[in-house]
Formats: sequence, structure tokens, C-alpha cells
Amino acid sequence: LLINTYLVKALIQNSNIPSERYLWLLFIVHFIMTTVYILYAYATRSDSFSYYNKTEDAKVWLDLLEYGTSFIQFLAWPFIKIINLSYLAVMILFSYFGYLAILLFYVAIAENVDLKPVFGKLSAKELIFLLPNIHFWSSSLGKGSVIVFGLGLFCYSLSRFNRRYITLALGSLIIFFVRPHILFSILASIFTGILITTKGISSFYKWFIIAITLVLFFNLSNEVLKYTNTDSFDFMSSNSLSHRTEELTKSSSGIDIQNYNIFMKLFAFWFRPLFFDAQGIMGIFVSIENLLIIYFFIFIMVTLFQNWSKINGWFRICFFIFLFGSFILAQVTGNLGIAIRQKAQLMPFLFLIYCKVLSLSKSKININR
Repeated sequence: LLINTYLVKALIQNSNIPSERYLWLLFIVHFIMTTVYILYAYATRSDSFSYYNKTEDAKVWLDLLEYGTSFIQFLAWPFIKIINLSYLAVMILFSYFGYLAILLFYVAIAENVDLKPVFGKLSAKELIFLLPNIHFWSSSLGKGSVIVFGLGLFCYSLSRFNRRYITLALGSLIIFFVRPHILFSILASIFTGILITTKGISSFYKWFIIAITLVLFFNLSNEVLKYTNTDSFDFMSSNSLSHRTEELTKSSSGIDIQNYNIFMKLFAFWFRPLFFDAQGIMGIFVSIENLLIIYFFIFIMVTLFQNWSKINGWFRICFFIFLFGSFILAQVTGNLGIAIRQKAQLMPFLFLIYCKVLSLSKSKININR
């Protein structure tokens, strides 16, 4: 609470944020969903217990500095082994990482999009981050909170990359250690976005970024191939990811989508469950949010390409991160329950694009950043 009080005061002084009350509302919503997740974790014995127990059993900290699950244990180790925090305390700590991630995405949008208020002082860019799904799946000890934090840090830093290169590098490292193939898709997104951008960036910076991206892309490619245990970038031929997909399919949390074609997988990844396949009360709430996401998606598809020339490289990169990241995650998602969790990592990019195209629509003020 003390850290967040300082953070809120600092953001109000230095960012284009309408009110201090909204940041505290975001904080309250996140920790309400954290409470719900903790109750859910106890009811289902979620993976967070396994993370905590395995970290507690680990003897050497640096042995955990590896890709994937081990990296989450690496981050948790000092708090569990040295400070001796309980399971609940570590859950709250990692939930705060998730809150910081959502806050970073929101600040990035606030810096780059102007929208008229629609509810008091709140515009669509404030209201959209009160949707519960992203809060729920970024509120526990696990990959969800950490990868969203890395993505939020990366997105926030990229919007002012010439001033935030240290946090940009930190966000990239976090993404790399949690999911190397997602960083790989981000590099592909940067290359694609910058290559087709002529607005808002000088030629020197453009070609410098392209050169750096290509160097990182080819250096990272070997690490991604090791991580996926394959010799090509056909991720579904990966032994480790195929095994992981089969394991995820066995989960009790949803409907098997492993044998869907890529278009059906993408549809399920983005928009399901809907009411006809929702399971329980949680499924109903997710279905309601998915109806909104369908609306956002349709609105973006109708409006974005009409205004493509009016958006800068940062927005284009975020759009490609959403598309390329969705393609990779949808490929290796075993069932609908896992898809709901994975989707929460990429939805902030969709929210960002939606807010931008909303600002460019005829019914809103058209302010180009």
C-alpha cells in the first residue's frame, strides 16, 4: 500500500491520467479479483501451489535461472527461502506484478490516445481496463502475472523507446525467460511494423531499429529452437510443445481444441467461451466479456485499415504483437480453459488498438500522436 501510494502520486504528477481515484479503483478491482483467484486456487489446487512447494524445496537459487517454469521459481526463491514469506504473501506479491503490468499498459495508452469522457471523468480507455479477465489471470504466483508484467513493461517502454531503453531491455528479458517464443514473435512484429512505417520516426532510427531487431532475431532463434526442442520454426512439430499441448488438453478446465484447424483455434482463442459452451458462473462472466471483445475486434477490423496511414509505428507494432502472439499461443493451446488464461496476456494490445481506432473514428476527436 505504501509503494502504491507513492506510485499513484508520481503517475498523477507525470502522466496524462484523469484522476488519482481511478488508479486506486484499478488497484481495488485487481485485488478483489486476486481474492477471487485465491479462493479459486484453494478450490482447484491450482499450479501456484506447485510453484510454491517446488521453490521451497530448491536448494540453489541460480540453478533455477532457466526458461519457463524454473524462472518463476527463480523469482519467487528469495521471498520464500530468505524472507520466508507464506503462500498467501507470495500470491499477493506476484499479484502486484500483475497490477503493475495493467497499470503500465494503461499509462501507455493514456500517453498516446485522447478520448472524450463517457462516464464522469472516465473514457473508454479507463473503463476497458476494469474488465475482470485480465485482472483475474494476472493475480497469482505463476507465469501469467510475470509474462503480463514483462509485456506491460515492454509496451510502455517501446512507446518512448529513446528514453526508456533500460526498462525496454528489462521487459524483453522477462518475456524471454518466461516464454522465448513470445519474444521471438515480438521481434517479428517490430520488424514488420517498422518496415512498413514512414510516419513518426526518422530514417536513422528506423533502420537502426531494423538492424538491431534482425541481430536479436537471429541470435534468439537458436534459443527458441532449443526451448521448443525442434529444428524448425514449425512450432507444432516441437516435441516439447506438442507434449505440453497434450498435457494441457487433459486439464479439467475446458473443451479440447487441440484438433481444430488454425482458424477455429484463433476463433476459440479470441472469442470463446460464449454462452453456449460456458461452464459454470465463471464461464458466464467470461462469455459476457467475450461479447465485448467480439465487438472490439469487429470495430477494429472495420476502422483500422481505413485509418492505417494515421497510426504510427508503435501502434502498428502492438497490432502485429497481438496477431503474431495469438497465432503462436493458439497453436500450442490444448483446451478452452487454457486459452482463456493465455488470451489475457495479449488482450491489452487489443484494448490499445481499439482505443486508438476509437479516437480516429468520426464520432471522436481525431488527434494524431
